Amino acid sequence: MDELLKLRLRVEDLLYLEADLLDRWRLDDWLALYTADAHYYVPPSDVDGDTADPETSLFYIIDDRIRMEQRVVRLSKVGAHSEHPKSKVRHLVSNVRVERDGDLIRARSSFAVWRSKDITSDVFVGHYLHEIVERDGALMIAKKTCVLDMEALRPHARISIIL
Repeated sequence: MDELLKLRLRVEDLLYLEADLLDRWRLDDWLALYTADAHYYVPPSDVDGDTADPETSLFYIIDDRIRMEQRVVRLSKVGAHSEHPKSKVRHLVSNVRVERDGDLIRARSSFAVWRSKDITSDVFVGHYLHEIVERDGALMIAKKTCVLDMEALRPHARISIIL
């Protein structure tokens, strides 16, 4: 089997696992998929999300590993009013493309995330840009960028879930 095909299958398994963990609100297990120096970004919808720079644009979310851990703790608390009770979410990942750049693996995929809560359903659509590394034979996410293919967050007006 072609090496790039094998790599894509491994990356798909990782992305599908990530989606499943988020759907089941297993946030500690989700966090364990990330490296100690990981980043999680959601750039604004009014710039090119593929090239957006957090130094020059105001991102919706710009988390380093510490903020990711704080986000998981906050979303797990009863006091997280925006997510208590928890939303029902469904992350769909498709069109996975993979390329290797030395030790770094870059993956691009399409997503649709449904969020249902308080008799309202919202859908977030876009594409993911993952930077993945291999550590001790396992693939780990070093960076995830969620590029929203939406003109604005309305009617959602907020992102209270992990995309």
